[in-house]
Amino acid sequence: MDERKKILMIDDDVNLVNVIKIVLETKNYEFASAYTASEGLEKIKEFKPDLIILDVIMEDFVAGFRVVSELRTGSDNSEYKAFSKIPILMLTSVTSKTTISFSEKVGTALLPVDAFIEKPVKPTELMIRIEELLQG
Repeated sequence: MDERKKILMIDDDVNLVNVIKIVLETKNYEFASAYTASEGLEKIKEFKPDLIILDVIMEDFVAGFRVVSELRTGSDNSEYKAFSKIPILMLTSVTSKTTISFSEKVGTALLPVDAFIEKPVKPTELMIRIEELLQG
């Protein structure tokens, strides 16, 4: 029997987290959440997710980038090295709040995440991306 896939959402928007939780749990995913970058990093070690949904702007303007940096560019002896291959879906409104467009930077050194979706997101679009990322 297959284990349920684990998804961790790191986002300070409590209402959005609750909606996404309901959507994912109805699709039989195991769900956990964190509301700050530091809480998210701790939850990664504890929950060991198969996928991370990550916001950029939380307690500060670059909180999500700190999480990505810790996971993707940490040193070989980093406590997060074991989690460096977890797919990251960046789900954020950063583009609408800045003049910077990040979608074409996905997978580059500037934005080493696996996918990027601009908020507001449609649940069907989110599910398609999640399933693609979990299938590799």
